Amino acid sequence: MNNITLENVIKEWRLIVVSMIVCALIAFIISAILPAKYQSDIQMIVVQKQADDKVDAFSATKSAEFLSNIFVQAIYTTSFFNAVQDAPFEVRRDFSRDPEQREKEWNKFISVKKVNNTGILKISIYDKSRKTVEETANAVAYVLTTSSEEYHGGADRVEVRLIDGPNTPLRPTVPRVLPNTIGGAIFGFLIAIVIMVFFPDMRFERKTRNDRKKIYDHVVVNTPLYTEAPVETIENETIVDNHFRSVAGTIEFDPEMDELHKRIGIFHQNTK
Repeated sequence: MNNITLENVIKEWRLIVVSMIVCALIAFIISAILPAKYQSDIQMIVVQKQADDKVDAFSATKSAEFLSNIFVQAIYTTSFFNAVQDAPFEVRRDFSRDPEQREKEWNKFISVKKVNNTGILKISIYDKSRKTVEETANAVAYVLTTSSEEYHGGADRVEVRLIDGPNTPLRPTVPRVLPNTIGGAIFGFLIAIVIMVFFPDMRFERKTRNDRKKIYDHVVVNTPLYTEAPVETIENETIVDNHFRSVAGTIEFDPEMDELHKRIGIFHQNTK
């Protein structure tokens, strides 16, 4: 593991740029081929009625929080799904008849989140048809406001009200191509940093191999195979041969260095 500095980041800019481009391109392609969907949002609030002489803001908040948790779970149930299907709106009706598959489709079709300590529910509907998501959002609000007592034990002391929506943009909101592409580029940058930190050998192995090849090529190209050897070299040829034999017997060279020694040995043999 290496420490990353600004100098290292600048030096490895090619790795960073390539990683960002590849990841951004993958994110763009995936986002582009996914089917476009519209989104319609509503907000509901759970209100618990209390006697005027027993008003406790803290208890009321906790009670609303508890009830909102119940509604979050209830909206994903089969009974709530059936109630939405029976509502007087043009909702989506082409769900699977298989109960297990229908449950998965409904869970992808609707999303429910609660705002902590407020009793507010944020409900989003997703579909390929803008009219369908808006009509379904109205149906969900209708069921919650008219039949909420079926999902809690508070009778008329608990009320669910629509406080916002349906809000349905004119254009599809899913998938978000531009944010996903930017996110892919950021992810690619992080991948490059991880490689630089945890796998430094991957960065320098190719460079080191190329540097060795350049040195080897320079030596071989500039070393003549047939030259007239000086007298002192011939007199010392036994010492040179013994030197190479000693080195070969004690040091393990990489293949490129072994090849270099062979070429030098050929040079000495041809100069005898």
